[in-house]
Formats: sequence, C-alpha cells, structure tokens
Amino acid sequence: MSHLTPQSKLVACLFLLTFPTLAAAHSVSLSWDPSTSQVRGYNVYRCTSSNGHYKKINPTLDPNTTYSDSTVQAGQTYYYATTAVGTDGVESAYSNQTEAVIPVGGSGSENTLYNFAGGVDPKFPYAGLVFDKAGNLYGTTEFGGANSQGTVFEMMRNSDGSWSESVLFSFSGGPDGGQPSAGLVLDALGNIYGTTNFGGSTNCTAGCGVVFELTPASGGWSETVLYTFTGGADGRQPYARLLFDTPGNLYGTTLQGGNINTVCSSGCGTVFELTPTSTGWTESVLYAFAGGADGASPYDGLVFDPAGKLYGSTNAGGAYGAGTIFRLTRAAGGSWKEIVLHHFGEGHRGKNPYGALLVDAAGNLYGTAYQGGGHGYGVVFELQNTKSGWQQRVLHAFGNAPSANPVAALVMDPAGTLYGTTMQGASRHSCGGGCGTLFKLAPTSAGNWSYNVVHLFGQGADGFHPTGDLILDPAGNLFGTTQAGGAQGAGMVFEIMH
Repeated sequence: MSHLTPQSKLVACLFLLTFPTLAAAHSVSLSWDPSTSQVRGYNVYRCTSSNGHYKKINPTLDPNTTYSDSTVQAGQTYYYATTAVGTDGVESAYSNQTEAVIPVGGSGSENTLYNFAGGVDPKFPYAGLVFDKAGNLYGTTEFGGANSQGTVFEMMRNSDGSWSESVLFSFSGGPDGGQPSAGLVLDALGNIYGTTNFGGSTNCTAGCGVVFELTPASGGWSETVLYTFTGGADGRQPYARLLFDTPGNLYGTTLQGGNINTVCSSGCGTVFELTPTSTGWTESVLYAFAGGADGASPYDGLVFDPAGKLYGSTNAGGAYGAGTIFRLTRAAGGSWKEIVLHHFGEGHRGKNPYGALLVDAAGNLYGTAYQGGGHGYGVVFELQNTKSGWQQRVLHAFGNAPSANPVAALVMDPAGTLYGTTMQGASRHSCGGGCGTLFKLAPTSAGNWSYNVVHLFGQGADGFHPTGDLILDPAGNLFGTTQAGGAQGAGMVFEIMH
C-alpha cells in the first residue's frame, strides 16, 4: 500500500506506547492520540529493526486508538508506528516510531530488573517495593551506599522496557538513621516515608532507630527525620513499614521498647502513631506490649479494616509463646484498646509470624507463620470472624522441599488468589537451608485452596532468600526483591510474569 508524504493534509496521530503488558502469552498494549482530522480509522505497523520495513498487523481498519499485539515472541524487540486513514480513504504518513522489548519466558518466568553490587551501590534489600503513580519502584537496602549503612533506591522504567537504578539517599548510621529493613510508603505528593532499625539516639547500641521523610529537592532528595526513638517507653528498633490513615497520620510498630525491665528487659515492643503538627510530628504510643499472654516483639506493620480498626501480629509471647494476632480499637477519649484474637503455637497451626496481615473485603485476615504446621516449616493461614469468634484455618503447611519458612506478607489479586514467598526450601542446595520460592494459593469452587510453586529461586545468577513483600502491577505481574544472590551476590530486584 502506498503512503502519503509527511506533507499530506492528513496527519498521523502521535503514537504513545505505555510499556509491554505481559500475560501468560506476552502481548504489547499500544495507545495513541487521536488524529485532529476526520478519519475512518487507524492502521498499526510493526518491524523488527529500527530502520526496517513495516508490515501492517491489524487485519481490518481499527476505529479505536488502542491496539493489543498478541503475536510477539519472547526475547524479541519490536518497533511500531501507526497511520490514520481519512474519510476519503487516503492514508497518512507513519507516526513516530516506538520500541517494545519482550522479556524472555512466559507465565511464571523471571525478569531480573537489577542486580545490586554493594559498595557505594545498595546491598541486601530485606524489604519489598512500592510503586509511585508513574510506575517507578522504590525500596530500601540494609547495607551499601556511601556509608555502608543502607539506602533508599529508585527503579525507573526506560522507554525500551528496561529499568535503571539510582540511589536517592545513603544513610550514615548517625542522627539520620541507619540500616533500614522496612518497606516505604508514599504520600499523594510523592514524598517517601520509612523507618530505620538503627541510628538516631545513642541511648541504644548502634542507635534506637528513626522515622524519616524524603522529599524531592534541587539536585536530589532531602531527608527530614520526623521522629528519633529514645529506646524507652516510646519504643526502639522500628522494623516495620509505616501505614497512613486518611487524615495523614502515620502508624507503625517497634520491636522493642515500651514496657522496660518487665517480662522483656529491653521492652516488648509498641504500636505508635505520628501526628503532623504545625511544628513537626508528635509521637504517641497507642499500645505497649506486656509480654506473656499479651504478645511481644511485633516485627511487621499494621493494617486497617474498613471500620478503622488496626490489626497486627507479634512474633513472640501469647498463650503458647509463639506469637499472636491482635486488634486495636479506638475507645472513648481517643485511647486504644488491645484484644488478642489468636494465639499461635497450638497444634499444627503455625508459630512465630513475621509478615504483616492482609484484610480482604469481607474482613477476613490472611498471613504467614515462619514455623509450625504439620511439617514444622511454616503455614499460610486465614483468620475468619465468625459468630463464635475468630477462627483460624491453615490454607497450606510448608514442607522442607521445595518451600519452607515464609517471612513476607501475602498479596491478593482481584480474583482472590494469594501470592507470597518463602525464604528457604531445600530443593536448591546452593543456598544454606534452601533458596526460597514464590508461590500462589487460588480458591477453588469446593471452598479449598490450590497451592502451586510459581518460581524457584537460586538457579544460576538468580537471587535467593526473598524476604520482602510482593506487589502487583495492573497486568498481574509480581515485583519483589531477594535479600541475597543475584549476579553480584548483593541481592536483586525481580519481576515474575503473570
């Protein structure tokens, strides 16, 4: 088919490719601006080299300004352009060209987005990732950076589908904090909030930890310490991701502090709130754990239900000494009341939870326990609020092979399928105790759950020991980190195809 020259009265619309949308079979989702002239529709052209000959791939004229190319092949690079066909049947010149790189592999395959190198580069990302509105990824590493005290890093998607990493902030281990192991949260303006395990007050060995904010500034990002823990009644060592409420208050937990020199010599941990004021942020301890049946040592963060109640877990304490699930409800006068909903350690129902809880639309809670279960290698559980109280159900009990010892929280897709990781599992002998897996649990029509391993870590230059929470993109692809491994042994950022 002949094409008009660029001087034609009919001007092709500007073609805008978002990024490859990858499903079980890879596809490229395309979109473009409509023509300013009256048109019958559009044609989509493709070639496999930037200066090659285009071939039309739409079988009929398309009246829409979107198109999905499902004929792409894994590992190939494609170049696209569009044309507009006017009401007189005349076709415009090609629009601008755009590029799409198709990852290798199909459903369940892994793409390595970045291998950390250590040194000035980040090292050992314990926590998971978070997206901003533009689709960029943010995370933390416990070590590496300019001072070997950890970093906040950003991953930006390039126009060709690859990713670039940059360090936004390197902690010093001093007043600014050090060694963050928690994930990040973003506010509506794109400011970043997080915690560090150490640094800050010297009341604690290596510091008691801080809550920080990073804001964009000329030439980089600027850190503000919102709160410095003192190690006393206010808490110490905040390991967990923060949580925003609607008014903009922040909530979190500390592993220690609170009730000092009681059951726990350094304190059994706290739940805290940070409230913004005209002069800064004010910290309030909503609850200090007492140990014993009350629970102790909350490792991970909190979650709200639709009624504004807070839920979380403790790694220790409880009736059997293996942790608890608790709820905090705001009482009259603004105080908070704690209730233990479940005690771990009884029978084969799991022990020692590390990850945060997940709340579904019905108010049921889902989570993981690091140990226990019928084989002793941890469980995935559901906690339902029934007429007779909260009832726990084990959805899956891990064995030593191929999956063992889940640390991270779960994530649920729109269909109700759960995804998570295990830190270990003995099917890969290259890692002590196993390299870890990524798994899914899908609800069945019979009311049970179907368990499948999606990815085995530790093969070749792959990372191992995934400990951070997973996140899903709109296409259902999973993103996460491994604490170790990768091409340079310092951990990696990965994507698992849907």
